[in-house]
Amino acid sequence: MWLPLLLSGFMLLGAPVPGTAATPPGHAKMKPVPPGLAKKGGLPPGLARKFGRRIPERPYIAFDPARTDRAWLLIEGQWRLRTGFSATLRAEVQDALKLPLAPPPVPLPKVGVDLHVVLFE
Repeated sequence: MWLPLLLSGFMLLGAPVPGTAATPPGHAKMKPVPPGLAKKGGLPPGLARKFGRRIPERPYIAFDPARTDRAWLLIEGQWRLRTGFSATLRAEVQDALKLPLAPPPVPLPKVGVDLHVVLFE
């Protein structure tokens, strides 16, 4: 007899009903996201380190689709080749190759391959 009255009182006050699994505050909207900057769509951390201390506002990187151990970075208006990528960095390159192409602001280096240019925003 008292149980329905107590439950309705809890519901009116907005308090969690005892015995129900309540989600802690702030955790109700949590969704799993990949680690690193992937959730923000920014420059992956390994590739960011290849730019050095200053990362440009609009970082362009050109990749050779057949070679994941190197990339051309647009630094101060010139394409600079970076090589010797670790396995982790190669995985970032493979993920970047899935991103859409972006038109480069300066002509690409002539390397005999069609490079895949990506703009990270």
